[in-house]
Amino acid sequence: MTSTANSLSFLVSSKDKRYWICQESVRTAYVHTNIDNIFKKSSGDHNHLCEPEVVKVKQFRSKLKNRDVQETTAIGKIYEEEIIKSRLSTRTLATLPLVQELQPGLLCARRQLTPVLSSSSSFEIPDSYQLVAEKECYCLEALLNWKCCSIVQLFLWMEHFHCFFYVGFPCVFGILPDRKRITYQELFKILKDFAISINRKFEPTRILSDFESGLISAIANEFSAAVHNGCFFHYTQAIFRRIRALGLTTLYFQNSEIRSCCRKLMALALLPIDKIESSFHSLRVKSSTMVNQELHQLFLYFNHQWLVNVPLKIWNVYGCHHRTNNNCEGFHNRLNQRIQKSHPNIWMFIKLLQTEECRFRHLLLQMNAGAQARKKVPVANMIQKRIDTLYDRYNGDEMDVDQLLDGLSLTIAKQKRQ
Repeated sequence: MTSTANSLSFLVSSKDKRYWICQESVRTAYVHTNIDNIFKKSSGDHNHLCEPEVVKVKQFRSKLKNRDVQETTAIGKIYEEEIIKSRLSTRTLATLPLVQELQPGLLCARRQLTPVLSSSSSFEIPDSYQLVAEKECYCLEALLNWKCCSIVQLFLWMEHFHCFFYVGFPCVFGILPDRKRITYQELFKILKDFAISINRKFEPTRILSDFESGLISAIANEFSAAVHNGCFFHYTQAIFRRIRALGLTTLYFQNSEIRSCCRKLMALALLPIDKIESSFHSLRVKSSTMVNQELHQLFLYFNHQWLVNVPLKIWNVYGCHHRTNNNCEGFHNRLNQRIQKSHPNIWMFIKLLQTEECRFRHLLLQMNAGAQARKKVPVANMIQKRIDTLYDRYNGDEMDVDQLLDGLSLTIAKQKRQ
């Protein structure tokens, strides 16, 4: 018996058999093959080829399902990408189900492989979410039971620590309920205990971070011997945000005297630490009456925030070639692009971290095999050379501290503002 309009489907059993069933025959016909499509037996002489469009649609749906259960990408995006890659014919596209028709089944398949979201502030992480691609555990035992103060939004903050081996590598991801000093100290204690368990010491000699008060206090308590610097980029951006908050943006861009004074405030971090306070007061004294009036609130902010609240030794980056944690910011951008959601659930987020760990593991192997790190952009090298030249002139008594500050402020002007 033959037919020109029929539909064919198959199932694969646990016995490595494939069951082909014709859904259009009067009495359901079947053929048994192995998984390599080698014929085993059939239910009589009912045999024919299926329509090629039907096969293409089934293959398309199979690809969708495979990606659906392996990725956290939105189903609509997977659907669009697979349509582009499959290059389906017009006739096949006409018979293809719409994404809204496929979405319920795909969502169901994804949910079956994802643990239920806990409504409690304490839950366990399944084994499959504790392993990386190499089947090694990457979840520290002390962190397997998460304790949080909120049920609706269990995790408020993520900290990750990078180390430098030619390039920056994320070594630890810490998902924290808050930004308090005691929380950071608990995280550091866990890392220290883990280091001891593998006969290592968790004693960083230099730490570069942003200016969170809780983190600064925790680092001072736990790593008193380490040199702790704040990110110069975060420092300049904090000042520029204050300029905008005070309504000085227009004046900053239109008045060169105001702009020069603001940039000198930003450049104070590049001066020798023993010259910062005197240079700040000198800047206020030597500024015109108009500048002092317009920037009065900005001067008060700088004095309170950067001379009182934050220790000078943290935001001073004199002599440092590595002054920013831009590698962390770049990693944040990559995570945001990959996750494609503002508030992913914990299981989706852990899956993403597993793929990121695999990526950086491969990158580290390549670096160990002699691969070269990405070179700095020419502008960054040019700025560093100018700063080094100014330092050499100052140390050689070719200029005083006011001239050094003026030169550094002009260098600051070459860096991109956000």
